[in-house]
Amino acid sequence: MDDDAKKIAGAFLVGGIIGAFVALLYAPKSGRETRKDISKAARRIKKETVDLVDDTIHGINDFASDVKDKVTDIIERGVEVTDHAKREIIKNFEHGQKVIEKQKKRMIEYFGV
Repeated sequence: MDDDAKKIAGAFLVGGIIGAFVALLYAPKSGRETRKDISKAARRIKKETVDLVDDTIHGINDFASDVKDKVTDIIERGVEVTDHAKREIIKNFEHGQKVIEKQKKRMIEYFGV
């Protein structure tokens, strides 16, 4: 688990403990009932915290996977664009050579060399 997930889980756990303590102070029930309620609340908070941490971890992993896929796609498109650009440059270069040869022939004919 990374540091951010630990911090989030810790924050929820501390919040749950504080909430349970406040509930204990204001509880109009007997000690046994209050302990039972605290125990239930602690189990519920623990389960919710674990679920939240798991959801957060899964969300982060899904986000990282999506980012990785998009970066891979961009890189692949970049390679394709690069290959396409190379072909275009070569095509334009060859066209330029043909134009130069044509102009060279015209100059030779014009000047009679």
